[in-house]
Amino acid sequence: MFEFPQSTPDADGMPDTETIEGSLVVCLHDDPGEVEAFLRAIFDSSYFMPPPNEVDLSEVLGILRLAHKYDVGYLYKRAISHLETFFPIELAAVGQESTILNLHWDTELRSLAVLYEVGATWLLPGAYYSVVQNSLEDKPWDQCPTTRKELILQLCIRQRQATERLYHALTPVSNCDPCNMSKFGFLKSRPHPNERLDQSPLHEGTFLKKAILIQNLCLDCRAEAQTEYDAVRAQIWSELPTNCGLEGWDVLLKQREAVLA
Repeated sequence: MFEFPQSTPDADGMPDTETIEGSLVVCLHDDPGEVEAFLRAIFDSSYFMPPPNEVDLSEVLGILRLAHKYDVGYLYKRAISHLETFFPIELAAVGQESTILNLHWDTELRSLAVLYEVGATWLLPGAYYSVVQNSLEDKPWDQCPTTRKELILQLCIRQRQATERLYHALTPVSNCDPCNMSKFGFLKSRPHPNERLDQSPLHEGTFLKKAILIQNLCLDCRAEAQTEYDAVRAQIWSELPTNCGLEGWDVLLKQREAVLA
């Protein structure tokens, strides 16, 4: 549990550290904003509530980092529970509502550094996935380690390729001419290249007219398209940790179990 150090008397019997009205002054060599959020989370029970209460991403990252540094286990787990609503650890959770507010690309990029620091490896695939959906801004990008930049750029390419794989899965050529025409119309109606959509293959919103396509196909073509789409989507999810330079999901989830035990 987090504890403040106690003052010790000097040779004259006086405290050897600074006090204010008898209270020890503790100097924490951390970001002031993070310290404020961390201490409020400890002393104000209404400030940092568990999900489904909403939290600011920057504040939850600060609380997570300091809870790990000062070994405040319950705050560490609570911060993780919020981040797991934003950085999913299972495919079914992709695109679901999150408790995280005030999302900015630089803060999401910072989340990578914090997750590495605190050992929350199982959240890194989702964090990388989220980061590559956004445009690269100069200032925070310049502060990113070279190896992490390379991973992000490589993942951008792989995510676009994954989106193409899913479009292909939905539109195989069949012996059914009406269905082939529906598939052709679906591809023709595809939005113009869009960075956020094309780099978000796991989000259903990337394929805006998929439901209409499925509805217009015959039963056999519908089953084939949906089955192939689901299989490719599951494969893309399975590949995500490796594409981020990490162990597979099975290893990451075992690490999660050990850390949160």
